[in-house]
Amino acid sequence: MSIELIILKIAHEIYNFINSILGFPWISAVVPSAYIPYLAPISLIIAGSLAERHYVGRIPIFTNTIALNVLFYYSQSNFAYFGTLFLSVSEWYANIGLIMGLIAVMSYASNGKRSKTYYTIAWAYSSIVVGLLIAIFYAYPYLS
Repeated sequence: MSIELIILKIAHEIYNFINSILGFPWISAVVPSAYIPYLAPISLIIAGSLAERHYVGRIPIFTNTIALNVLFYYSQSNFAYFGTLFLSVSEWYANIGLIMGLIAVMSYASNGKRSKTYYTIAWAYSSIVVGLLIAIFYAYPYLS
């Protein structure tokens, strides 16, 4: 066997070893594949709740409304579980939240302030409310 073939064989073995460790998304080894699509909304809710201190901040409003919209975007085919009325109301809630979230981000970027009325309405999109809604939404099919 030539030195070139030995080096190629060693390189191939090293590649196979590294690929066996790094060649797949590690999250799939930790989280069951059925739950992976839910990680994005959940992580946005966690980030929002960590950013909230004594009030609902503008960035958590944005991240929470994005989480809601992602959730309802991927859930439009679940009419059998939730029914059209529930999804319709949920989509309205998410769409209004998206508008509020965009206002929040623009306000944050321009160092502007929002009215007290805005923040009162924004509590409907706090991490606690949105997190509970997402938990209920995910658990609902298993409750019946």
